[in-house]
Amino acid sequence: MKSAGVVAAVALAGMGNAWALTDYRCTVDRTVSAYERSISHIFIGKQFTVERKTGVMAGALKNSYLTEPQVIDFGSTENSYKVVTTMRKDEGVGQGSSVFVLTINEYVDEAQKPFIFLNNDDVYFGWCEHF
Repeated sequence: MKSAGVVAAVALAGMGNAWALTDYRCTVDRTVSAYERSISHIFIGKQFTVERKTGVMAGALKNSYLTEPQVIDFGSTENSYKVVTTMRKDEGVGQGSSVFVLTINEYVDEAQKPFIFLNNDDVYFGWCEHF
């Protein structure tokens, strides 16, 4: 009887960890750009995913081309999930540098977590859900 309780406790703890490591599916709601002729608005309503462990984004928005994203905070009930990717001019194809920053408000106590994504001078807003 005692061992069944231990097994159940371990299983529940494992489920908590599984949730903490689930990936995100995100939807873009609005965009803003420093450049008035930006085409960032074409991404409204589009979706992308985020692999929580690596920070790699795939789908309509991406953050990994020639350099790897760096997860700087996995988020918690007090903090946002944060990923930064940089590419210096000499790391790319010689055409310029890039910076990508993703923040997902993991601490929000709702299924839909607000996000903000910076892609150089374009900013994307929306929400993400665990999946």
